[in-house]
Amino acid sequence: MSAATTWETAPGAEIDIPRAIETPSLVIDLARVRQNLEEMANFAKENGVALAPHVKTHRTIEFAQLQTDYGAERLCVAKLSEAEHFVDAGFERLVMAYPIAGEDKYQRAIRLIPRADLTLSVDSRDAAIGFSKALSAAGARADVLVLVDTGFHRTGVSPEEALDLARFLSDLDGIRFKGLLTHEGHASVVGAQDDIRLKSEAAGDTMARVADTIRASGISVETVSVGSTATAKYATRPGVTEIRPGIYPFNDLGQLSIGSVGIERCAARVVSTVVSHVSPDRAVVDAGSKTLSQDQLSIWGGNDQSVYGLVIGKPGWKLHRLSEEHGWLRWEGDAAPSPLEIGSRLQILPVHICSVFHGVGEAEIVEDGRSVGTWTASGRGMSK
Repeated sequence: MSAATTWETAPGAEIDIPRAIETPSLVIDLARVRQNLEEMANFAKENGVALAPHVKTHRTIEFAQLQTDYGAERLCVAKLSEAEHFVDAGFERLVMAYPIAGEDKYQRAIRLIPRADLTLSVDSRDAAIGFSKALSAAGARADVLVLVDTGFHRTGVSPEEALDLARFLSDLDGIRFKGLLTHEGHASVVGAQDDIRLKSEAAGDTMARVADTIRASGISVETVSVGSTATAKYATRPGVTEIRPGIYPFNDLGQLSIGSVGIERCAARVVSTVVSHVSPDRAVVDAGSKTLSQDQLSIWGGNDQSVYGLVIGKPGWKLHRLSEEHGWLRWEGDAAPSPLEIGSRLQILPVHICSVFHGVGEAEIVEDGRSVGTWTASGRGMSK
């Protein structure tokens, strides 16, 4: 990728990381996080939309609190165990952007509803019927959104089917139909900002149109929710009421590669040590798949099938392969390989920050070159 030769050495590519931080570690620059949080909060306020950050990115109480401090009106979660964790920590307003299904999940949701302002999601009549029966038996009521597929083709009913499901929900005992939710993930797996903008705008317009159609049938629609860091600003169209970005406090190589941010806005680095350099054109660092994950840059558009992170300050060196505890570096520069001293430390911008939080389980927080603490991803593994 042609831009990579400049990203590695661009201003802001390197973070000031204290030598005392052991490798491999996930390191987060708090000043950059605050800048990113402030920017998204200002955008939401200026455009009159609620900010509901997706905390599955970090599953860390301290970061969730920062997001709340910077204007988040509620948290977005992926799973009920994640919701339970954040409710236990004192966060009372949540939306689950994942379809609820199965008797065990219905019962867990029912136990959680009295403790929090929790909005759930469905995309099928079968799930809605099952949830309604469980709610009725418990004498409970739940706020529910209809998941709409605006092009990603993962979950959600088609826009044309949303009205029928909204009507169906409105007639079920125990369920309050609250609105619509989508994840326009298809818009961020392309290579140009113009394409991302057009697909995101189309998704936002579709959601607003569907909401108007439902209202015209006499059903109230309070929430029209769109998501993702790369798309939220574009998908904020007239009629959209909420955005759910996740990666935005940190950013990563995925966001950098599609042009959502510059490298100076990427707050996370994995700091690693060169542990082997047996030939001039290859070396190994102590950060492998357990630290960086096996996510490749290709999940954001297929530009390169074997990029596992950007090696900061070392143009020509490519992180081309991972095993559990080994990061495989290969020289791909035009000239002779530049040396990598055994014991030297390298900073790597990860491809997908969510997976790194999950793999490492904690983040070393730095500010102005000083260590200010270790924040644990205490919700790590809560995917039930």
